[in-house]
Amino acid sequence: MAELRPWRVLRERLLLDRSPWLRITEQDILLPDDSILSGYLLEQSRDYAMVFALISDGRVPLIRQYRHGLRTVAYGLPSGYLDPGEEPLACAQRELLEETGLAAAAWEPLAHPPTNTNRGTTRAHLFLAREAYPAAQPRLEASEAGLTVEFFDLADLIHLWQNNETLSLASVAAIGLALARLGRIESGRR
Repeated sequence: MAELRPWRVLRERLLLDRSPWLRITEQDILLPDDSILSGYLLEQSRDYAMVFALISDGRVPLIRQYRHGLRTVAYGLPSGYLDPGEEPLACAQRELLEETGLAAAAWEPLAHPPTNTNRGTTRAHLFLAREAYPAAQPRLEASEAGLTVEFFDLADLIHLWQNNETLSLASVAAIGLALARLGRIESGRR
């Protein structure tokens, strides 16, 4: 097996800087075979935390809100961007409380995968929150107007997870990891 070598940046140019939300650079790259790849785009965005919260009756809250990129209403797990210097767990706890009004007694990290290994640096910090309970009224931001919280039992959540096209990739990953941790993944076959 050949040894993999990193790509070498020959030139980098900033195309867009809307920090901390989005930064896009263009690079000319020297590839390991000595060919040049021109105009390679990289994006930098903020890391975010996402929560699979399990309440005592076995249901899981999903956020239902308009997603402008899709131009439609979509489901997703409670999530939000990390504030500068904020730890991922603190962000996950804050977002769960702000979006659903829930807190949780037990927290476990599931994973912190990069969202796009080829084009970016953003990571999704995924958590399982057990023993979630009502703790406050949700406090929504202006961009979350119209957001609703819907609770799904695990069977309905698994059906949505396996069949719905409006869950984000991070939500799909977090649900799968949480269900595996809980020993609840079902094949869906009869």
